[in-house]
Amino acid sequence: MLKAGEKLSDLHEISRFESIVSFNDRERQAPWIKVKTSAGETGWVFGDALEPAATRADWKLQLRMRCYFGDALNTRRNDFVIARGPATPEALAEQYREAIALRDTFAVLLANRAETSESGSRLDFSWLAAALPHFVYQRISGGTQPHLFADYRYWNTLAAGLDDKQCRTFFEVYLFAFPVDSIESFSPSWTFPVSENEIASQLGSGQHLAMLEAIQKAKNTGPLFAPELQQMKERVLDDILDKKTVFWQSREKILQEMDAILASGLPCLGDQDMTALKARRGMFADPAGNGIRVNLRSGE
Repeated sequence: MLKAGEKLSDLHEISRFESIVSFNDRERQAPWIKVKTSAGETGWVFGDALEPAATRADWKLQLRMRCYFGDALNTRRNDFVIARGPATPEALAEQYREAIALRDTFAVLLANRAETSESGSRLDFSWLAAALPHFVYQRISGGTQPHLFADYRYWNTLAAGLDDKQCRTFFEVYLFAFPVDSIESFSPSWTFPVSENEIASQLGSGQHLAMLEAIQKAKNTGPLFAPELQQMKERVLDDILDKKTVFWQSREKILQEMDAILASGLPCLGDQDMTALKARRGMFADPAGNGIRVNLRSGE
């Protein structure tokens, strides 16, 4: 039992979970902090019942970062946030990769948590919006997994400030991939959201060829972002080649774009890519016979 306003010493231990506690007609969510009283007693206190001795605007965020991701990853995140803006193209590439690496690490750790039955869908992860600047927090309808999506307007602004062709053309690829608001999503320009749970390929609309041309244009400027461009190319091709993909456009339009891609002569399409695309083109000649759903646009 503690008195209101009692001073406590932080023992620098934090729970690996958050609890939801209701008091004063409001639900509060926080981890637990191990503390020591002036009388020498030690114990755990609900984090939302504490205030830091020295005012710090992000104190609660720091608690949550340590709770969910541990001290080492929280320190790495803090170092990233306070780092100066990039002065060179190489520094921008390094900063972008660190941001994506942090986001992906957060996602893996959150996805592999075994939450208590009380937590599950009730936990509020909107605080993640403050965890990484220039990423947008979103929780997909019907899902429990929180997501952080990159805001490419920010990265494009940094690239414009450096006036470097490699940086500009690289981030233009992402602006082209997410044209509505320049924010990353599960539905890039070469796809169409059929429903909340299903996405169809837009193969046949010209978006796949346009993306591959944008990727090639960026690759032509230099090797700085070669790994990311290779990954983006594979995403575009996977949308064409994956046997689970369903297609929004008609068979005729799909065949037209497949022929255009095969005739494009883009250097980013290697021999293995071309072999796979030619085989897939043959399957589109008889989509029903090959178990491929096409023309969802017409309700087929």
